[in-house]
Amino acid sequence: MPANDLETTLAKVLTDREKRSIEPGKLVRAGVLVPLLKRTDDYCLLFTRRPKELKNHPGQISFPGGLFEEKDLTLERTAIREAWEELGIYEKDIQILGPLDDYPSTTGYLISPFVGKIPYPYDFKINRREISEVIIIRIEEFKRLPRTGYVVREGEPYPVYYYDLQNHVVWGATARIVKNLIETLFPNQTSRV
Repeated sequence: MPANDLETTLAKVLTDREKRSIEPGKLVRAGVLVPLLKRTDDYCLLFTRRPKELKNHPGQISFPGGLFEEKDLTLERTAIREAWEELGIYEKDIQILGPLDDYPSTTGYLISPFVGKIPYPYDFKINRREISEVIIIRIEEFKRLPRTGYVVREGEPYPVYYYDLQNHVVWGATARIVKNLIETLFPNQTSRV
């Protein structure tokens, strides 16, 4: 697929597909923005790295996002609010292309991701209490299948996906979101390393 068709194709695929929704039960709802940007001729995903001093998920690579608040009204609005709070991305600069599947994390959250196109370059206003680094990675880097490790949860092996890139490791819930995006956008086109 030519790069200039990716944005249109992704919006259509996300609109036409049936999103996997999960009832939260005891899980805490969270909204996440999966920022898509076009840098030169390549489409890329924007990630953030959490400061090492944080209590929860220190040093991990993630997408902007956080817990649903009643004032948000929707999880999409949560993702947009968090992008503003963490990176200073204005709502008017986010074009939501559509939702990905809900994902229950092993840490008790129900994550609802939304793919949103943002302009590039962008004058980010990074909240250093929440973000230590902005990381931009070409989508092409994720077209190979992630590696799989396992943890034991409730006595059963549970797969943990990770993308071992040149300078970064994207793993856990973030890797699952990336995997869902890539499989949605490029069905049958991923390859083993």
